[in-house]
Formats: sequence, C-alpha cells, structure tokens
Amino acid sequence: MIRRIAPFPWILAPLAVGCLLGVGGSGPVGSVSVGERGILQRVAALHFDAEFLARAKAFQRPRLIVVIMEMALTLLAAVILITGPCTAWAGSVIPRWLPSYSFFARAWLLTLIYLGFAALELPFQIFFYLHSRHAGLRHDPWPAFLGDWMKGLAIGWVQVLLVGLLVLWLLAAFPRRGWILGAAGIGLLSALYMIIAPVAIDPLFNRFRPLEDAALSKRLLTLAAEGGVPAKEILVADASRRTRAVNAYFTGLGHTRRIVLYDTLLEKFDADEIAVVLAHEVGHWKHHDVMKGLAWATLGALVALGILSGFMARSVAQNGGLSGFGDPALAIPAYGLAMLLMILSTAPANAISRRMETMADLASLELTRDPDTFVRSEVHLARENLSEVAPPAWVERIFYTHPCSARRILLAERFR
Repeated sequence: MIRRIAPFPWILAPLAVGCLLGVGGSGPVGSVSVGERGILQRVAALHFDAEFLARAKAFQRPRLIVVIMEMALTLLAAVILITGPCTAWAGSVIPRWLPSYSFFARAWLLTLIYLGFAALELPFQIFFYLHSRHAGLRHDPWPAFLGDWMKGLAIGWVQVLLVGLLVLWLLAAFPRRGWILGAAGIGLLSALYMIIAPVAIDPLFNRFRPLEDAALSKRLLTLAAEGGVPAKEILVADASRRTRAVNAYFTGLGHTRRIVLYDTLLEKFDADEIAVVLAHEVGHWKHHDVMKGLAWATLGALVALGILSGFMARSVAQNGGLSGFGDPALAIPAYGLAMLLMILSTAPANAISRRMETMADLASLELTRDPDTFVRSEVHLARENLSEVAPPAWVERIFYTHPCSARRILLAERFR
C-alpha cells in the first residue's frame, strides 16, 4: 500500500513570520505609516482628478482579484503535489522506455509539472491580456501575444530543468550539504542569467537601438556620469508595438549592464521628465541593486533548500514507496514545495523591492535636484499606466514591487 506524504506543517512557521514581517513591518525609507493613509489620499486628490482615480481603480481592482485567484489556485495545486501519493503518480506518468531512476525520469516529471502549472496560468494571462486591451493599454494582436507567451514558456522550461535537476541531484548526492551547494548553484545560475539576458533573452521580445536624439543622449549620459555610472549608451526598446504603457529599467551584469527606455517614454515625456526617470535607473546602478537582488535571491534559496532538504528527509522516512533522496518521484512534492515557498515569499520579497525603489527615487531627487519635475513625471507615469495611486495598505504591502504613486509624490514633496 502506497502511503501519502504527511503534511509538513512546521515549514510554515518561519514562512509565516517572514510574511508577517513583509506585510506588517516598517515600510521603506521615506514611507508613511498605515495610520497616515489619509495623507496619501489627500496627495492623490491633489494631483489627480476624480475621473482618473475612478478609472484607474476600475482597471486595477479586477486585476487584483484575478491575481489573488491565480495565487490561490497555484497554492492549492502546490499543496496537492506536496501531500499527494507522489510514488503512484510518478509510476503512472514515467514512460516505460525511460529508466525509472534516472536523470531523464526527473526531467520528464519536472517538465510535466511545469506544463501543468503553465496550463493553469494561461487563462489568467489571457484575462490580463484582454483586460489591458479593453483599457487601451495593449494593442498587440493575438498571434503576437501567444508568441510571446510561448517564448516565455520555453525560457521558463529551460530554467526549471537547470535549477530543478541541479538541486535534486545535489540533495541526493550530498544529503547533508546539498542544500548549501544548491543555493550556491542557484546564485551562480542567476548571475549567469543576468549576464546573458540582455544580449540573448531580451532581444527575443523586443528590438533595441541606441537613443538617436543626440542632444538628449548627451544630457542623459552626462547625468549618468554625474551619478557615478560609466554608461556608454542608452538603449531604446520598441515597446510601442505591443503597449502604450511607459517604462524604463536597468538590467544586466558586468559588461552587459544597460539602461533601457521604452520608446513610448520618449514619445510621451519631455526631456526633463525623461532625465528624472533616467536618474532613478542610475540610482539602481549606483546602489548595486542587481547584486543586492542576487544576494537576496541566494539567501532565499538557502532558506528554501534547507526547508526542502528537511522535507525530503521526512518524506523518505514516512513513505515506504520512496527508495531514497535519489528517487525521481520526489521531484513532484519538491516542485510543489518550491511553488508554495514562492507564493509565501511574495510579501517579504516585494518589501525588499519597494525599499530599493525608494532609495533609487531618493538618488534621482539628489541627482536632479528637481522635485517638481519628479512629481510631474510620477503623475504622468500613473496616468499612462492607469496605476491605482493610493491603494489600500494591505494591497501595496503584499503585491506592489514599487511604492504607490502617492507615496513617491509625497517623498518628492518632502524633499523640497
């Protein structure tokens, strides 16, 4: 008789503490407390008309509900994988022509589970696509949307195989120290991805060109140099072929580091606003936020793999159908646990991100010394992206990777 893997409730204790810290802990530098939400509401009313605030809320709230639904279903699927009869499932889906205890059997199981979660995610992605099209934020046709989704699916599959096979092999080969080695391996793979993504991954989704406006390019490069960033060129992404939203980002590592502006940003923002946005990205570079992000990710992987190692040991001890740490069937609950940990880490990870973004905002203000243009650019960004300017405190703390627009405007106003 095949025994189910017993639930593993003690793993939730440290995660619950982490989530509470992320949700209820102190906000990022320059933030206001939950009790001061009225201040943010007044900031929103001062800089945005009621019609826009209502329209942004009408756009964002359905997205929030669907995000929560997606997370709930993913969490449910993860719990089923963790607590289900993994040996029976593995035996029923691993083809007979594959050796039962092999690298290929693990790869097969990881692929099937990955595709299962992708199928679960697709209806939600279709909703986000249609919802954004209805609001006028997207205009890419169905084939382009599905093509991008398929490319993302393929890239994610390679990542899952690389990380999953490495971690499962290390935990099986080195039961005592495999979780430490696995975290180091994830850190190295993450760094490698950051190096190659700007030159090998990003071009699959957008075309990039140097900023052609010579005067603006000179101004931005001078600004970057004043911020201590040795940038040689500013790249422009052809985001307008799929969206009217505006954005800029900093990416890469080492020689592939770069600052990228959406072409929509160049079309809709004036030179002063673009300079403020660029200064924010310079702040990320100056503060080594990519390296900090890698460090946080590696630390998170260390904690997660420590939990996973203990989980696998307990599973092998309780399930007589498992042959040991090297049993490919363990890929099933291990994948489920990884998804569970990712969901539960949402709030703490976003709290770290918001702090980094606030520090980049401060760097932008210090570099440009132009809080009025900063405020103007934030208002412009919110309008173009239909952002909810002052969402409920719990929404911002759990789901927002950036401080809300009203909080960023307030930061600039207090900087004067």
